[in-house]
Amino acid sequence: MINEIKCFIVSIVSIVFVLIVIDIIWGAFADKVVDQMPNFSGQMAKDNYRLHRLQTDIVILGSSRGSHHYVTSLLGDSINCYKNKRYSIYNAAIDGKFANSNFCAAEMILSRYKPKLVIIDLQESQLITDYIPTDIKFSSPFYRKDSIVRRYLDNLSFEERLLMKSSLYRYNGKVFRIVSSFLRNKDFDDGYVPLFGSSIDTNSNEKLTPIENVTQFNTYSEKNLRNVLRKYKTVNVPLIISCSPSFKPIDNNNKLRDLCDEYNVPFIELYNLPYFNHHPELFKDETHLNADGARVFTHLFFTQIKPYLREIENQDCYED
Repeated sequence: MINEIKCFIVSIVSIVFVLIVIDIIWGAFADKVVDQMPNFSGQMAKDNYRLHRLQTDIVILGSSRGSHHYVTSLLGDSINCYKNKRYSIYNAAIDGKFANSNFCAAEMILSRYKPKLVIIDLQESQLITDYIPTDIKFSSPFYRKDSIVRRYLDNLSFEERLLMKSSLYRYNGKVFRIVSSFLRNKDFDDGYVPLFGSSIDTNSNEKLTPIENVTQFNTYSEKNLRNVLRKYKTVNVPLIISCSPSFKPIDNNNKLRDLCDEYNVPFIELYNLPYFNHHPELFKDETHLNADGARVFTHLFFTQIKPYLREIENQDCYED
């Protein structure tokens, strides 16, 4: 009986040892592969690019509303014409990567260089208590490499902090994305991804009642947002928080606006506009503008940020 117990214990220890070795070897191999990912070929490659390689003067961050609403070339041309400069610009927004993923990217960018302007497209609904801030786990392959990413992931929970020690866990569900980044065609160089057509019922005249109050912000998300607002103000890098249009939205951004005011950071509120609410043909769906709507919005957005462009430093821009 004692011998059987000893054999069982030895077997368990052996299995654990083998798993640890596999985990270490897999992590070292996967980390090297990730370092070689191209810049513009899928979401994982784009996340790697914005965290580690991006060097443009102007950066746009956000989720799908960011990647589909801000026509990069149009906004860049407008700013360059207005400032008589040649600022480089990149739309680093990624579909499905919400508040905390973009806060982390904003911090990572600031840790590498000082951009002329950073724009974060953000909705208050991404910060409320009921929202589970797990989108930051998309960046888990960079856990060992980056202290900022590691802080964001460790602060999710004690359980996540323990699990992130495993390479197998960090790369779980991401292998296909990484491999496909080497196989797929190059994405748009400037990061903007247009949507076409419209699925909204143009015959609908439904009037929705706005929600006056939202629940409290998620503590984790609010802490990260405050940290970003504070850091950008401290180093004097212009930061704009923006909320682009939805079709007849029922919520608002009152608490988010108050938080931006607290740190004296511009909040461009273009979320619920009568013009867009009366033009469903400008939307792909209720929350995303199509290519035509994005161009209209980008023109409008530029007019709204013009008063803040004087904060951009008058120094040489990156050359082509």
